[in-house]
Amino acid sequence: MTRTVKLSFYFILFIIFGLIGLWMPLLGDDLHWGTYFGSNYFPHGIFTYYDGRYLGDLLVISMTKIKPVAFMAYGIFPTTIVYLIQKIREQITPEKNIGLVSSALAAALILLSPVMIFKQILGWHAGFANYLPSAIFPLFLLYLVLKNYDNKNVHYYRTSMILIFLASVATQFFAEHITLLNCFNVILVWIFFRKHFGEHFKKVLNLILAGNILGAILMFINGAYIKILLGSDAYRSVSNGSKDTLFNYLKITYTPKHLIVVGTFVLIFTIFMIFYSLKINNTKQKIANFALLLSTYVAIAPFIVVSPFGSRCMFASYVFLVTIFTVNLDIFFNNYEKILLPIFALLTLCLGVRMDYLSHDYGKTFDMQIQYSQYQNTITRDDQYFLQYRSDKYIWLTAPIQNDNNFSELYVKNKDRNMIPINYWDWTDAMRKLKGKKFKTHDDYMRAFDKQILKKVKLIQAKTNK
Repeated sequence: MTRTVKLSFYFILFIIFGLIGLWMPLLGDDLHWGTYFGSNYFPHGIFTYYDGRYLGDLLVISMTKIKPVAFMAYGIFPTTIVYLIQKIREQITPEKNIGLVSSALAAALILLSPVMIFKQILGWHAGFANYLPSAIFPLFLLYLVLKNYDNKNVHYYRTSMILIFLASVATQFFAEHITLLNCFNVILVWIFFRKHFGEHFKKVLNLILAGNILGAILMFINGAYIKILLGSDAYRSVSNGSKDTLFNYLKITYTPKHLIVVGTFVLIFTIFMIFYSLKINNTKQKIANFALLLSTYVAIAPFIVVSPFGSRCMFASYVFLVTIFTVNLDIFFNNYEKILLPIFALLTLCLGVRMDYLSHDYGKTFDMQIQYSQYQNTITRDDQYFLQYRSDKYIWLTAPIQNDNNFSELYVKNKDRNMIPINYWDWTDAMRKLKGKKFKTHDDYMRAFDKQILKKVKLIQAKTNK
């Protein structure tokens, strides 16, 4: 029964996150990854000088070209993070009942990620592909450390050791700051904790150390990083004065009041967790708390001098803070698991349904936008109409669709036209008026839709001229 409930829970999570990936539109770089740039990236050797995120780039190319891949990736990787958070909690103290409190709350908090992080991770395929999978291995390493701490009887089969080694190499090809974090973490574990491990896990730890360092070398020998160090890269740099480094980005993006409130909260939480961890007697809980706190800050430290920095770069740190919060809360309220689990599970389900609904609406707008633009390419007139999203709150829309050069390059034939936005409620109302009517061809439908849009435009102009 317990196993069935757990499998059902994670399957539902997989579906919730997967549908977000399936329906989210392609935005910004996604459009190029999914077309000519992605098609030429590996065959033409662009990867040798673009960046060392070989697996992240391969993933975004696959996701933007094949929708089922986006569904699988969005389903698998966030669910894996949630699963590992629960496994870390279980290694600290055993569950009294079914468990899943940590994973349910963690899933809810990921869906409730700060908007700027959400839109650059779950609302942008390119951001997702590099920054979300990279957060998995630091949690996996912590789980292994807790599982093997003062437990010298754990045995690892050769197949498991090979897979762990391959994972330790592969994880280095997603995001540079997490590549550095993985090396930092495994070196600290090897120096300070190896005496607490059995012989089998010492071999595993050595493989992880070798794999992380090998992966980091393979990433950073890419030609892009030589250009960055020489200051000849047009997009990335290492400099204290860059406007896109961590502190400058925060000052530009957020109000002083926002920064003070969030910064104070994070500082108080950090200080509280340090003193709380020093007081508790559970050694594994102390290790987990301090490891996660340290990883939170080490993960974003490179961006003090490295640019560009974006909110997506904070995702791993956010996950580490979520892990600390959920695990400690779960342990503290261990006796109330039967009450907390249904509450957090229902919260996660409600948030998941809401985000799936919003993702579906975003995707519907994107698909209709492409169809309408392609139709307009076949007719002669001075104006080009662009269908607006309901809002851009949860998607990484770098420019309004009528000013988006990436979209225009692919789907707008005549770029000398007047680019006119059409309000979401106006064009969806135009669609509603055609609902139930039969059309012989898709072109006939688009022609009828275009007539409705022109009527809307005339009405809007008449109101404006009054």
